[in-house]
Amino acid sequence: MKKVMIDYPIQKQIQQNSEACVMALGFFDGVHLGHQKIIKAAKKIANQKNLKLAVMTLFPHPSSVIKKGKQIKQYLTPLPVKEAIFEQLGVDLLYMVEFNENVAKIPHYTFVEDYLCGLNCKHAVAGFDYTYGFKGQGDMAQLQVDSKGSFDVTTVSKLEKHEQKVSSTLLRNLLATGRVEKIQDYLGSSYEIRGSMKARGKHVDIQYDRAYALPCPGTYEVTILAGFFKAKGICELNSLQPQGKLTVTLFHDSIIGLYDAVHLQWNNFIADFQMEAFHAQLDVNE
Repeated sequence: MKKVMIDYPIQKQIQQNSEACVMALGFFDGVHLGHQKIIKAAKKIANQKNLKLAVMTLFPHPSSVIKKGKQIKQYLTPLPVKEAIFEQLGVDLLYMVEFNENVAKIPHYTFVEDYLCGLNCKHAVAGFDYTYGFKGQGDMAQLQVDSKGSFDVTTVSKLEKHEQKVSSTLLRNLLATGRVEKIQDYLGSSYEIRGSMKARGKHVDIQYDRAYALPCPGTYEVTILAGFFKAKGICELNSLQPQGKLTVTLFHDSIIGLYDAVHLQWNNFIADFQMEAFHAQLDVNE
């Protein structure tokens, strides 16, 4: 997968070297089942038209720049993890737009001209609620107008499970209330963080990217995956522990050594961090 970083204003050289593509559009935090539906739809079109499959996304999250309402600074999938998932899904080109105040002020029609037409987009694919341009004034209906016939547009319908829209917001709310066991219904797999670990028998220290969104404080059953090693244990979260580090106590297995590529999966909520027997129900961020 080829990665192209784009700042403001977009460089003419990047536009001139761009390849004809089908472009999937969105922020894609978590790359959940709804996001996968969009990317798979774009991939099908790319195969039919013999074009490159491209994804255009932004970083950081617009809320951290515009600062209106709740700001998102921790992610379900930090940027390097999101890139790896895109590659696994068969993406050929990844356009990463650095989101800043200048990009936030780009009119919707200019965004289409510079960032879609300018990057040789032949077909744009996005979810029904995708917006773009200054104050999100561009939507999927406007995209048809702004394209001026230069490219086709496909709108992917809402994906629902258990009568709820599959969304990054839903996943963050489940994390914030400790309901990690429900996330796999919408993500397609258990919620996990990636990092490195130092293991000393049943005690394991995990170093992780602080950009990850973590569940609310409490005690959780987790699974550690490190190469061929797989084991379950308990991880306690509280507001006093240092960011970027977690400690897991394994139930039965033991392991010794340093491991660079570790996946920590969040399986179930057990109790709050004072070990009271209840399950978090309210969003602690509200």
